[in-house]
Amino acid sequence: MDWALVWQEWRALPGVAGEVLVSPGLLLAVLVGSVMGLIFGMLPGISAVMAMSLLVGLVFKAPVEVGLGLLIAIYVGAMASGGVTAILVNIPGTPAAAATGVDGFPMATQGRAREAIQASFSASFAGAVLGEFLTLLLLPFIAVIALKLGDWEIFLVALIGVTLAGALAGKSPLKGWLAAVFGLIIAMVGMEEIWGHPRFGYTDEMNRGFEFVPALIGLFGLSEVLQVLKQKAPYQIKGESGRIWIDFRLLYRQARNLVRSVLVAVGIGIVPGVGESAACWASYDLAKRGSKRKDSFGKGAVEGVVAAEAANSGTAGGALIPSLVFGIPGSGPTAILIAALFIYGFRPGPMLMIDEPGLVARIVVLFWLAAVGTAAGAVVLSPYFLRILSSPREILLPIAASLGVLGAWAAGFTRFDIYSMVGFGVLGFILRQRGFPLAPMVLGILVGGIADLSLRRALQTHSGDWMTMIKSPASLLLLLILFVTIGGQLRAWWTSRPKATSGN
Repeated sequence: MDWALVWQEWRALPGVAGEVLVSPGLLLAVLVGSVMGLIFGMLPGISAVMAMSLLVGLVFKAPVEVGLGLLIAIYVGAMASGGVTAILVNIPGTPAAAATGVDGFPMATQGRAREAIQASFSASFAGAVLGEFLTLLLLPFIAVIALKLGDWEIFLVALIGVTLAGALAGKSPLKGWLAAVFGLIIAMVGMEEIWGHPRFGYTDEMNRGFEFVPALIGLFGLSEVLQVLKQKAPYQIKGESGRIWIDFRLLYRQARNLVRSVLVAVGIGIVPGVGESAACWASYDLAKRGSKRKDSFGKGAVEGVVAAEAANSGTAGGALIPSLVFGIPGSGPTAILIAALFIYGFRPGPMLMIDEPGLVARIVVLFWLAAVGTAAGAVVLSPYFLRILSSPREILLPIAASLGVLGAWAAGFTRFDIYSMVGFGVLGFILRQRGFPLAPMVLGILVGGIADLSLRRALQTHSGDWMTMIKSPASLLLLLILFVTIGGQLRAWWTSRPKATSGN
């Protein structure tokens, strides 16, 4: 792949954009898909992958642009709205939105709910637009990097993401890392994928392993309900009513934070299955390090919301790289897009831009159009978000718990998923009482299977020779980032201890 192919796609952009804008059916499909994505993204357990999976069998009857536009709009809309429930009731609609809730939920409890939701959608809009722009611009360079990443490097990226989440999601990095390790252990339960050997499979259901969605709903959703029931005077979220808008002044003020987060998201998003989850935490970490108000992070810093949401939407661009260039899905939604491309007769891979000139440009334009449609849908639906925010906790949280049960059931349609959701909820409540953050555990469960499989594949490929795995340039760079992250967080925690002691 060379820059001539990228220039070919750039030259196709004006013509493709003109065709898209004069197609009423395509515009309607994108608008409908954006609204569907917004709704599905806010429902705990009902993800973009599920919504896209239900429709992928139907899109082959529609024209190529209409079918792809509908699926892409659902993807973009769900990624943008996952932070709404994280801000609303501290239940992330998508796994990556866990980083949004670190500062978004405190903002809501401080009466800044409208500001938090507006910042979330503004950053998501900018992240989606800028992420696709950088993807198209840097396609050959990122593709070369993606080719250098083997199983060992994927394991290291997963480890970096879990380490960042553990250090950033709580006051003590040690507690955060313990929670992350616990999540990794939970991910080991069930039949392992290489030899089919059962691990901790004390029952037939446990041999299947714990589904991620019930764990997410239980740890964040049910534990929050139990937390509120424990309080004598449950908190009431209050904020300004009215409509939200894309805040371009906020985006201008946060330009450095925004660009940095999207660059990180696109760069890390190329790692299949891991980048989408790790990018938001890496962006959050850099935003915290670069801020003059580091102490405000975790307590309602709008910079944290912008970094997390910009990275959340920007990873779509990075995930497209392995999907289009190598035919390897970079995330769950891009796997559905690959299936749709095969349905339409396209073959994702190294020859895609040669065999189908202009297709990548068309997909990028559809992502941009979906970002606009999602922003428009958010503006229209925002009064309803804010009206829900003013509902009493006694009404809102039981509804959220009911939706959580439905989401857990939809994960595998078994009672075991509901039981595991309840168990994770009780576990999450106990850990919160002991000061353990939950986001690292959720991320550990999410990437644990990928990390385990990648590590053991790497060991088999290199016959257990650690030095062969470690000495590659990509491996050395990732190990350096890992050690710097751990050392920096331990140093920051250690230097803050005397201040806390003297204050008491």
